[in-house]
Amino acid sequence: MKLFLIGGFLGSGKTTAIQQACMQMIRKGQKVGVITNDQGEQLVDSAFLRGSNVPTLEVTNGCFCCNYEQFENHVQTVKALHQADYIFAESVGSCTDLIATIVKPLAHFYPEIETLVTVFADARVLPTLTQLSRLFADSVSYIYKKQLEEADVLVLSKVDLISEKQLLELKQLVASRYPDKIVLYQNSLDSDSVQSWVNILMDIEPEKNRTTLELDYDTYGAGEALLAWLDQELEIIDSNNDATSVAYTLINGIYKEIKEQALPVGHLKFLLDDGVQPEKISFTAVTEPDFARAGHHTKTKKIYVLINARLQTGPDQLEALVNDAIRKLQVETGIQVLVKKKSSFQPGYPVPTHRYESTMVG
Repeated sequence: MKLFLIGGFLGSGKTTAIQQACMQMIRKGQKVGVITNDQGEQLVDSAFLRGSNVPTLEVTNGCFCCNYEQFENHVQTVKALHQADYIFAESVGSCTDLIATIVKPLAHFYPEIETLVTVFADARVLPTLTQLSRLFADSVSYIYKKQLEEADVLVLSKVDLISEKQLLELKQLVASRYPDKIVLYQNSLDSDSVQSWVNILMDIEPEKNRTTLELDYDTYGAGEALLAWLDQELEIIDSNNDATSVAYTLINGIYKEIKEQALPVGHLKFLLDDGVQPEKISFTAVTEPDFARAGHHTKTKKIYVLINARLQTGPDQLEALVNDAIRKLQVETGIQVLVKKKSSFQPGYPVPTHRYESTMVG
């Protein structure tokens, strides 16, 4: 069995690539499964993947490394229950140190599992690597940079959103900084581009003795502590059967509040479910909302909205921001918005179950 461990910072395009790869592989009759991961419990990505009929389990309330036993059990469950030959495991975007805490323990306990690490980076963000402090605090930027170091395969995603000149400059930059890595420049909405990634995952053999990342856990933990997590499930009811447009308005309102407060965005994800066709809308530190599709959706009285917000701020401030946007919408429109579930918090200090040094076998 092959395990494709997928890392990369918040908003780097991991889930879209995994979903597209799984759909292609399923059409070819290949048995696949996905394990998602987050510090919270209500995950947009898991719901999105299940909506694509991809077998999906999730490790919640902490990263893979800090919940290793749950992760290991899920690997065995997906393998047995779905007869999966290939498993994509997407680690939470604030996690690093995957070689020492996941790859090496798996190699020790399950030598029959081949594990490859792909790390995604947004093609628009990586060129600012030396100036990431413009987007995030130094300790948050530290996590981003460390993630890139341990990639077997480095995928520069969203290349369709940059110019040819920018792409050329990006290739020169990556060649100078990561000359020994397998690098792909990928548009994850293009089937040929995704297939190239899958082909590489199928063809390459994992290294037997990977080097454990040199990592300052205090800086790592400080970076995670600067990030606030918010998960919220809403129900919007509109007697005019235009609940989806109302949801777009709310999303725009939340984004406007974030911009006005100049809060750095890891990722901001929304899943809209009208009971017919779920829609995922995502923003990052370098993207702005595009509601060009508004008005072209199915009319509906009721829609469910799941929010996953990961920002550099405090959890109380983030929750207040979202609540203010909801109140403004209700006052301005008279539309009913019901909060079904919500949680907001900061990740705890990372304490991996296992951490294998380079000198250890595996």
